Amino acid sequence: MPSIRARAGTARRPGPLAAVAVGYLLLVSGVMIWRGISVSPDYLLLVLVPVAIASGRLLGFARDWVPFIALFLGYEALAGVAGRTGIPVHYELVIRLDRALAGGTDPSQWLQGHLGSLRWLAIACTVVYFGHFLIPVAAGLTLWLADRVQFLRFAAALLAMSFAAFAVFLLVPVAPPWLAGQHHLLPHVRSLLALPSAVSPYFSRLDPDTAAAFPSLHAAYPLLAALALRPVTRRAAALALAWSAAVWFSVVYLGQHYVTDVAGGIVLAAGTWLIMTKVAVPHVPALRHQPAGTGEPAATQPGSAGPAPAGPDPAEPDTTAEPAAPRSRPGAG
Repeated sequence: MPSIRARAGTARRPGPLAAVAVGYLLLVSGVMIWRGISVSPDYLLLVLVPVAIASGRLLGFARDWVPFIALFLGYEALAGVAGRTGIPVHYELVIRLDRALAGGTDPSQWLQGHLGSLRWLAIACTVVYFGHFLIPVAAGLTLWLADRVQFLRFAAALLAMSFAAFAVFLLVPVAPPWLAGQHHLLPHVRSLLALPSAVSPYFSRLDPDTAAAFPSLHAAYPLLAALALRPVTRRAAALALAWSAAVWFSVVYLGQHYVTDVAGGIVLAAGTWLIMTKVAVPHVPALRHQPAGTGEPAATQPGSAGPAPAGPDPAEPDTTAEPAAPRSRPGAG
């Protein structure tokens, strides 16, 4: 009996609209950074409205993206309270872990001692650092235009990962290296952020984040994007993975995160996506691809000899037909 994948036909790959949309997003974000404006989710949502209009899916954009961005901003509002719980903020423990990983040398200290005078490198790394929200939004846009179900998986995983990290921030608050430098625990380590950046009206009301270094969501977001993109477009996934490596170097060099923080972010992203694909997808109909022309989830397709696959293997390129809109959405948007 033909498989659901064979019956479904050929998937729609990210086409010219996705390429133009991501290029437009990168261009606008570059101008924002150049003019000293933070690339924040609330601004990016407005930037994407013309893309939604061009795609002919404006109502679908509002349905999928507004709840996602609203929950994301809600997480950011909560993240600022991590250092106000009364739990002592960790400094020396993470410094010892980093030195153990690097054979007795502190990585931030070493990098800034050898490369800290390179102004161009500090600027380049700052641009990478400011792309914190840009990369997951660009990945989400690509997925939304090509495969809405994969977008829902990515959005749900991103929010779940963020709130899981928030729980760690509350229970194990960790100060960043630049703050440890100010307390003379890491001599000569400072923040090397080289570009001014005004914050959006939303972020101007939030407190600075000085106790949420571990795990590094700067490290986790682009890796999660690479994992989500891989079944849809391996070229974009490879670019996201390369960007991830640039982020990992940048946050340590700039004094914003420890290597331990980066490792924690990598583990968090990989673990979250594994849970999404192996646990959530088989049990949540909205996260499964449906056969073309049916309203039933793939796992319960009638007429099959046995239970049909819940959807494409996340480790393989997606070759299913463009999925029909699922009957319900996860709470992440």
